[in-house]
Formats: sequence, structure tokens, C-alpha cells
Amino acid sequence: MRLRTFILVVLLLPPVLACTQDLHYSQFYHQPLHLNPAQTGVFRGDLRAAALYRSQWSSVPVSYRSYAVSADRKMLDVGANILSLGILLQHDKAGDAGMRWTQMGLSAGVARSLSEQHSVSAGVGLAFAQRAFDISALTFKNQWSAGDYMFDPNLPTKEGFNQSSGMRSSLSAGMNWHFEQPDKRTEANAGLGAFHLNRPNVGFDQNTAEPLPMRLAFFANTAVELNEFFDLVVFAQVQRMGTAQEIVAGGGPRFWLVPEVSAVQLSIATRVGDALIPALQYQRGNWTFGLSYDWNTSGFEAATNGRGGLELAVVYRSMPVPPAKSLKSCPIF
Repeated sequence: MRLRTFILVVLLLPPVLACTQDLHYSQFYHQPLHLNPAQTGVFRGDLRAAALYRSQWSSVPVSYRSYAVSADRKMLDVGANILSLGILLQHDKAGDAGMRWTQMGLSAGVARSLSEQHSVSAGVGLAFAQRAFDISALTFKNQWSAGDYMFDPNLPTKEGFNQSSGMRSSLSAGMNWHFEQPDKRTEANAGLGAFHLNRPNVGFDQNTAEPLPMRLAFFANTAVELNEFFDLVVFAQVQRMGTAQEIVAGGGPRFWLVPEVSAVQLSIATRVGDALIPALQYQRGNWTFGLSYDWNTSGFEAATNGRGGLELAVVYRSMPVPPAKSLKSCPIF
């Protein structure tokens, strides 16, 4: 069984690793630092922390487990400008060999208020990424004895690997536009982030160049307050990395059970050519909880029977009570 699983890994993983080393999320709107360092600090409040867990393709041998934790905070307020800092930790693991993609990144963003409703921001990021696997967890044909056709784990694999891990640095940058109506829930974001600007070499054999493709990520979302109890939410992202491309778009209603206190959001999205993504979100006070599921619609459905990925999200935002009279009317300032 392990040998068959390894063959599946060999057949399925190379195109994925060559083009889409970076993780992807269905609830990408809860992990904005993954899409654009200019989103650092762009939210109402002082501190934002988020955690995501994703389990993908659990019904097939090559399943994935992905984790992400992020936090960003407004640090310095100078006139119409705000400096914010953020941190993002991500980890992904798949297959018998435990192929792992781990990344820790820092980001800094500067937002400038243009008017009562509009602001723009620019951001940069520095991340350290590691790709690794455990060769001892795999079995090979050379470990089957020729005489008695028995498997012997003590036999040499006769497979040569110069190294099973490597760490590299990666640079990112981005721009973002933010709109928010004072005294209303209506807001919008649109921005573009670029990652792996320095094209780091992530090959296990340092004598062979394997530069990581640049990842471009466009992200836009909006929430429009229709009345005291209803909002309309729309979101979209487009990512391209090497020859791989991902387009996700969706939306739905948000119902306020208690205006400005608690709300339930229902949405449906599509990852073009891959999946339908229903999602449920509950917000109360400073906390937001999200649940989504990818229903696979691609050609891989023959193996998954439609079962894609479960994703859980938890977000916390500190919302200090504003002073009775403020000279700054832009909500994110």
C-alpha cells in the first residue's frame, strides 16, 4: 500500500510543487496578509489575529493538512499616516513522506488617509520558507529481497538524496485601496500583491536551480449595508504562480441578529474549474467564526467523489471605544 501511495505522490505532486508551492484558502478574506502585505493594519480596530485550518482530499491517499496563523497591529499614528506590522505563519503537509511547506513572514504596511472615506496603503514583506520531506517514511522496490519476495526495511533503498530540506528567504510587496463609509457598515478593498520577488531557489539539490515562480494575487471585497439588519457581501481573488492560476469569486447576505453586535453570513463561491464553496460565518462582538467546504467539480472528482476540503477560520479584532469627538473621521484611522 505504501508503495502504491508513493507512486501516487510521484505522479500527483510534481506539477503541484512546480507551480503552486504556496498555500491557498477558500476563506481567503480571513487571511489577507497571505494575499497582500499592503493589507497589514487595514481594518477597523487596533489588533487583528486569525487562525485557519484546512483539510483537503481526505478521501484519497495524497491528502493535505494546512494551517495558518497571523496577527497584525497598528503601531504608529502620524497625522494622516499609520504604520502597521504583521506576522504570518503557514504550514502544509501531504503524503507518506510528509512533504512539508513551512513559511514564517513579517510584513509592514503604511496607510495614508486621502479623505473621510478613502485611504491607500503600501506594504512590503520578508518571509523564510522551508520545504522538507521524510525519506525514512517511504519504501522502495530495492527493499524487497529477490529470493523470498519479502519486504525488508533494513535493505538499502539505493536512492540518493543530497538533502531532504531547504530554507530560503522570499520578498513581497503590494498596494491596496480601502473605502469605508463612516457610521455605516459599507466598505470595500481592492489591491495587488506580488510574492517571491527575488525568485528563491527551493530545490533540494543546491547544484540544480529550481527558482520559485513569482506569485501575483489580486484581491477585492465589499460589504454594502442595505438596511439595519442586512448587508450584501461580495468577494473575489485571482492568483497566478508560474503556469498555475486560481480564480475564486462569490458572495451572499449577512443578517444582523443584533445590529453591530452579532450576525450570520451565508455565502456561495466558485473556484473556477475546480469547486463550489458554500460557507457559513458567525460574528459576535470582536470574534468571527467561519466554516466552508469545497465540493470538488474538477476532473479529480473521479477520485474524490466530490469531497474536497473542509476549512475552519477564527478571527479576533480588538475594537477600542472611540473618543466622543475625534479629529480623524476615516474609520481605519
